[in-house]
Amino acid sequence: MNVGSILNNDSPPSDHEREASPTAPLPMRQPLPPQSTSARSSVSSTGRPSMASVHQRHSITNMLNDTPAEPPVKQEESFEIKKPDIGLFTTPTLSHKPPPVTSPFIKRNSIADITNENDIDITTGEILESKPKGIPSESEEEEDDLTKIKKKLSSMKPKRYETPPIWAQQWIPPNQQGAEIQLETNEPTNGNVQHTKLSDKHVFDYTTTRSVDLQCSITGVIPPASVTRTIAEWIYANFSNIEDRNRKYVELELKFGKIIDKRTGNRLNVNVVTECIFTDHSNIRYDMQVEEIAWQEVRKFFEELERNYQEEHKGHKQSGPRRKFNMLESDQTDSFYQIGGKGEHIKKVRVSKDNEINPPRYVAIQKERISDLYIHNPSSMYDLRLSLSLEIPVPENSIEPIITKNKPSLVREKKRTSWTHAPTITQFDLTRVLVPLESKNKQGKKIITHDITYEIELEIDTLEVFNAIDKITQGTDNFRLEELVEVFVNNARVINNRVTKLAVP
Repeated sequence: MNVGSILNNDSPPSDHEREASPTAPLPMRQPLPPQSTSARSSVSSTGRPSMASVHQRHSITNMLNDTPAEPPVKQEESFEIKKPDIGLFTTPTLSHKPPPVTSPFIKRNSIADITNENDIDITTGEILESKPKGIPSESEEEEDDLTKIKKKLSSMKPKRYETPPIWAQQWIPPNQQGAEIQLETNEPTNGNVQHTKLSDKHVFDYTTTRSVDLQCSITGVIPPASVTRTIAEWIYANFSNIEDRNRKYVELELKFGKIIDKRTGNRLNVNVVTECIFTDHSNIRYDMQVEEIAWQEVRKFFEELERNYQEEHKGHKQSGPRRKFNMLESDQTDSFYQIGGKGEHIKKVRVSKDNEINPPRYVAIQKERISDLYIHNPSSMYDLRLSLSLEIPVPENSIEPIITKNKPSLVREKKRTSWTHAPTITQFDLTRVLVPLESKNKQGKKIITHDITYEIELEIDTLEVFNAIDKITQGTDNFRLEELVEVFVNNARVINNRVTKLAVP
């Protein structure tokens, strides 16, 4: 007798049954009513003991295949089993309810209760404990157990925030915000949801064109560009949550690269041909390096722009700046550390060593990524990733302990040339990155080689962005933020168009 037999309400076979049919196949389980002990151990008219009905569980195999022939079942006079032919599944029905069976014992439902040695003798199957007075009924006992389980599970649940903290909030695209609100409140939005306070007009409100016989539109105003408007709304939503004391530590950069589909290992392909914003980040990664030929082409492009600017202003009284770009070259080594013990928030610290100064000077920052926005450019050579981060300086007296007590997770040597263009508040960084790789030769001597990659990124003056957001909040200028965004993104488009020509035969 085992636990399965007890759960199926099977009685242990008698000695006669074991001798009569030790290997006989078990019949299909039938939902017979409870029988008395005398009925289960009754003897047939021929003198042979009748086999008690043994329950057998249905399986998917039995349902999907023909049911084997079953031996006749001895029926009681109080009910009759009918098996209507309904095709694949057959379900026994009763002609009328069996007579109720009263029992002085408690019926247990859990395995722990059934196998308790104080309740049931496993060898004989006899119930040893009767229901004393004052014991709750079966339904009350089950409800009490269920209440205990719910209390236990509720105490194990993690803390839930009514409003997620800033670092856990996710920006929702404007075309999905109405749907999100409708799902949360289960009420229609009626189009009254205000996403931002940006102007409905185009950032550059042109009312004329170069051709005198053409107008911009039937309203005389150029409609707003959807991509520029969406980027401005993303910046507005994320910058508004940053505290005033952290404004000077904010970095907003636009990096060139390719959006890679993790499932295919190739560049993302969503069957579009124009610039768009991609919001599903679950199955993608961003490869932020560019080819050397493209990197060299961009360097040549900036040199051409500077040379043309100098030629145009040569021999004329200079009213503007003497140079188009302010150029700066740097050579430094970045070491990345992850500070924090088990169960603590891991801090990512970058320690930069200036290789052009002897003795070297170290500067460290703690960088926290806030959010990313992916701009897919299927018709261009590269995609763009707009990244918003906090770069909080680390005190100088804390840098040396970080270097001596920790091992860097990554080391990068950066040789960078930066071009700053004040009229578009943009800094262009072209970086040659060398990552040291250690290996050993046949003699076991350590050899260090370098993996060389190339990066292109643009940084915007974030203080100007905050000033534009303040003007929107104050209601004094609703165009300034979109002007900054469109100028910033246009700079990236100009570079992307230049390098895309390399791929055109």
